[in-house]
Amino acid sequence: MNPLLSSMRRQPLMPWLIVLQITVACAILCNTLFLLAQQAGPLLIDDGIADQEVIIIDQVVRPDGNWTAVQGSTGADALARIPGVQRATAVVGAPMRETLTMVYDLKSAAGPTVQASGFIGNRLIDTLGLQLSRGRDFLDNEYRDLQLGDGGNATTTPIIITEALGRTLFEGNPVGQALTSGDGDSHYVVVGVVAHLLRYQLSELDDGKAEYAILLPQRPAGLPLLSFVVRADAAQREAVIKAVPAVLQTTYAGQMAKSFNPVVSSYEQLRSNGLRNRRAAVWLLLTVNLVVATITLIGIASLSGYWIQQRTRQIGIRRALGATRMQVMRHFLAENLLLTTAGLAIGLLLALVINQWLMQHYELPRLPWAYLLVAGGLMLLLGQLAVAAPARRAAQLPPASATRSV
Repeated sequence: MNPLLSSMRRQPLMPWLIVLQITVACAILCNTLFLLAQQAGPLLIDDGIADQEVIIIDQVVRPDGNWTAVQGSTGADALARIPGVQRATAVVGAPMRETLTMVYDLKSAAGPTVQASGFIGNRLIDTLGLQLSRGRDFLDNEYRDLQLGDGGNATTTPIIITEALGRTLFEGNPVGQALTSGDGDSHYVVVGVVAHLLRYQLSELDDGKAEYAILLPQRPAGLPLLSFVVRADAAQREAVIKAVPAVLQTTYAGQMAKSFNPVVSSYEQLRSNGLRNRRAAVWLLLTVNLVVATITLIGIASLSGYWIQQRTRQIGIRRALGATRMQVMRHFLAENLLLTTAGLAIGLLLALVINQWLMQHYELPRLPWAYLLVAGGLMLLLGQLAVAAPARRAAQLPPASATRSV
């Protein structure tokens, strides 16, 4: 340690510049890597839906009252008769649409209370193309018309949840487990589990909550707005989309609001549009991380190279006294490792301070320790890579030329 520290004491400016650069880069990388993971996570999740076959119809508005369950079923039957359509269902909670949302507070006996998006409709597993991984689908006699504000009903409602939600609420198999609402007025029992289902509240996809979703055996009723999910043959999807408006006009002649045009789109297109801002954020954060890493690499290499060049005489003396090339390289690698460690110690503390500020002003979650480890490891690697080339050039100097005045 004495040779390393003595060199730094004689020329303190360069070591402090390297430490400062590592500190700033580490603080930035810790938080931007965390933000990148937050934005990219939902994009990498399997949403569970047959995206090339599903068509979403939303914003079917009745201006003078509410739609009944019978009217919803009539519209679904009419849509199912379009050539190429396999299934059609009236729903509340259309995937990738936030026109009408249903949120349920769920609490297990030993687990936390979580908020989940509710998907309401007939045979949604088949219509959306979901994969039932455990338990069963709803039985025909379990379906009821949706009744808003019916809290306190003593009847236990069967529900189907996602695997992600089951892991949060229960230990072991969720099938057969009981749940209550947050206030304890409503009761549920899990009869089935689907592998994946992305919730439709696009602002609630972070922090591992992207698949907090449930299916309920209810038929849409008592609402001024109707939505439909249609599953069609992928080869005929575009033809079905073009045919939908005319079928709706015929089925609901004079009942639909003229000022609202129904939204008819493929799920694939809705997902692309709905996650566009998230994809843009991912590319932006990727660019920031790459720029910070590149600047850090170039900066450390330049500062280290200049500092090593200023000590050419000392290198030559060491070589003349018998130091090998490998020993010279190890000296500069160890020196850089010491500076990088010092910069990391300060940078990680600064990263936590920045995260605390973001939590207070932008409601970001707490920075997990894993990102501190990842950013720290990345900075150590960058530091050693940056100094490797200058150290190799210094080690290759022959003693005779290295001992000349610079």
